[in-house]
Amino acid sequence: MEEQISEQTVKVKKAVSQDLLGGRIDLLLGWEKGHYWWQSRPLFARSEKDLERLVWDSFCAVNLSRYLQDELKENKKIGVLVKGCDARAFNRLLQDRIVERERVILYGLPCPGMLDYARLTEEGGSDLEGIIEQDGTVILQTKEENKEMPREELLLARCRNCMHPDPVVYDQMLFTPLGDRERPEHFKAVEELERLSADERYTYWEKELSRCLRCYACRQVCPYCSCLECFVEQKSPRWQGRAYQPSENFMFHLVRAYHGTGRCIDCGECERVCPVGIPLMELNRKLIKDINELYGHYEAGLDPEQEPPLLTYRPDDPAAFSEK
Repeated sequence: MEEQISEQTVKVKKAVSQDLLGGRIDLLLGWEKGHYWWQSRPLFARSEKDLERLVWDSFCAVNLSRYLQDELKENKKIGVLVKGCDARAFNRLLQDRIVERERVILYGLPCPGMLDYARLTEEGGSDLEGIIEQDGTVILQTKEENKEMPREELLLARCRNCMHPDPVVYDQMLFTPLGDRERPEHFKAVEELERLSADERYTYWEKELSRCLRCYACRQVCPYCSCLECFVEQKSPRWQGRAYQPSENFMFHLVRAYHGTGRCIDCGECERVCPVGIPLMELNRKLIKDINELYGHYEAGLDPEQEPPLLTYRPDDPAAFSEK
């Protein structure tokens, strides 16, 4: 699989180099290797030398559409490598009129799912030195012995639940599409919480959110967190205090979750980057589930022409208003 990944990287480079070096785009958003073999971080390529660092592998988890809002201020036209979740994030930015479609070229990458380093070390141990991927399996390489496991079991949680691995919008598809997937247990964690009493749910979230450092990494990485000024930084009026209090943590996460209702694309970036492991997607998926039950099935980012349910009105919308 290492050889296959290398071949895929070569193909991606070939596809984007002509546009970047020919001046069709001013900047390419992609990925490069980080300090460790299991890290792939955003790459901002402007030259042939920059393109030499470009990679496409099983650790390119970062959603690149998140960077468009800032980069379009300084670049006339940008190329972006997009997985399924990156493309849906792009459609959301398009709906919010944050990006202009004609200023962005999208290179589609059907995504087999990104590997979770925490799962790799859990199975391979602290002396894990590397991996080899082949035919749907991952070989964990350690100093003492190798261990073979199904690739599906080592994916990020969000990738195990992904229903749309193919980009839904693109200008050029670089590989063969994988097709949509059925995920019957997509809302399993939410349904388990719904079966608890109100007091039990409160106790659960009090414990989880008590770990929050309010580092705002979830906000920084989120494609729908696109406000120029976040409510937590407003001083007049001041919505969020600075002291550590459980109520302040509840305030931040509940407001952020409601802000994303009907807009969350279910990419799981918030949960992936949380340094204390708060299951933030359980909050987001609860609201996604409620939207589906109240207004009919809706998936944010699939169709930029379809307005989010909370931004539209129909005479048959459920409403418990009294005429009295």
